[in-house]
Amino acid sequence: MSDLAADFIPPMPAPAGRAPSALTGLLRARRDVLSIFPADAYRRQVFSTRLPGRLILVANTPEVVREVFVTKHDTYQRKSRFLEDALRPVVGGSCFIAWGNDWAERREAVSPPLHPSGLAQFHPCYVQAAEETAEDFARATGPVDVAAAFATGITRVLLLAVFGPDVPREEAAVIAETFTAYQDAAEVVDLLGLMGLPDMLGWLTRRRANRLARELRGRVGRLLEAAGPDGGTPLLRALRAAHRPDGSKVLTGERLLDEVVMFLLAGAEGAAITLTWTTMLAALHPATADRVAEELAILPPGPPAFDALPRLTYMRAVIQESMRLYPPVAVFARQAVKPDRIRRWDVRKDDIVLAVPWLLHRHEHLWDAPNAFRPERFLGDAARQRQRFSYLPFGIGPRICAGAAFGMTEVSVFAATLFRRFRFALAPGFTPQPNCRLALRPKGGMHLLVSPR
Repeated sequence: MSDLAADFIPPMPAPAGRAPSALTGLLRARRDVLSIFPADAYRRQVFSTRLPGRLILVANTPEVVREVFVTKHDTYQRKSRFLEDALRPVVGGSCFIAWGNDWAERREAVSPPLHPSGLAQFHPCYVQAAEETAEDFARATGPVDVAAAFATGITRVLLLAVFGPDVPREEAAVIAETFTAYQDAAEVVDLLGLMGLPDMLGWLTRRRANRLARELRGRVGRLLEAAGPDGGTPLLRALRAAHRPDGSKVLTGERLLDEVVMFLLAGAEGAAITLTWTTMLAALHPATADRVAEELAILPPGPPAFDALPRLTYMRAVIQESMRLYPPVAVFARQAVKPDRIRRWDVRKDDIVLAVPWLLHRHEHLWDAPNAFRPERFLGDAARQRQRFSYLPFGIGPRICAGAAFGMTEVSVFAATLFRRFRFALAPGFTPQPNCRLALRPKGGMHLLVSPR
């Protein structure tokens, strides 16, 4: 499998020599989840930590991941309480954190407008936002924080897709910056709750996050009001039109706001993070960037056409390998809704089971040279030989991301637009640092030099 990038090992935090104690691990996880995994976590199949009143179990092999997230979906359909608490102030009861019948109803409402068969209608949104981002890069006179730039650019795509061209471009920057601030403020590991203790001091840590959440929801609410009850794009009208068998609307009022906020924020997050890490890889390994540029040279001048994207097989492989090494959502957490048994572990109601793409994607028994950057893993026979459920960039099972195809397509359009026009290099003195709280972002941003190709 060795090829162009076989010996390139991109940045990753050094694993701990041994697992920390349960309390120490939780304290570290509040700052960075990646810091708690010891070296043997990259080769074990299942392991656990026991807290007072609660078990946390890590499913770290494709067979167990399938058992938990697919076969036993009904038992593990609920996302963990600490994730619900961290995101509910901003996304409300949206399908991102809902479960049971409420989740099923919401999911059925939001999925059809994002079906892969309808993605061509969004292509002008992808192109417009990508071209705007390219013009920003062309005007840059110093280092660019591409993490912030992509967060704005992808949010711009989603605002265009939901509300149309009348929303000012500056709105995307404000929403992206506010959501970044929200993530920095949110409590991602509820230490007292995980230990079965009452949350007496949570209001102290949540006050700033709640203020930012109100700002975000207020902004999106005003955009919905401005669109009017029958206005907006076909996507927004489709969300409003979703109905139950009795004819009543599924998404109205706060429920509609929940789903639109979720689409704007969660939808932007994964694509922007993927572009950030992919661009870093291009900066650190110019030979890969040059090969992508050669592939892009087959396209006619101008923005990439929608029907040309499937021909960009190497560029797509680079993006997929980027998501293997830096999965935007590095941890999937589920809370058992009833007792179960996984291998030798008895799982009680409210115990937590994790699948950790960061570990699975770098597992020593699943990948050859797991920490090396090798886009060739996703080309031809190599891609077909990959073990199922070893690669989870968009989740797994019934709760897999409804917008996965939408996100992959917008990332492809941005990459095709930018990699054809620019070279990237690390800004002097800057060292990328992966950091995982709610998502796998670079700590302090991603500061690159951008120059014309």
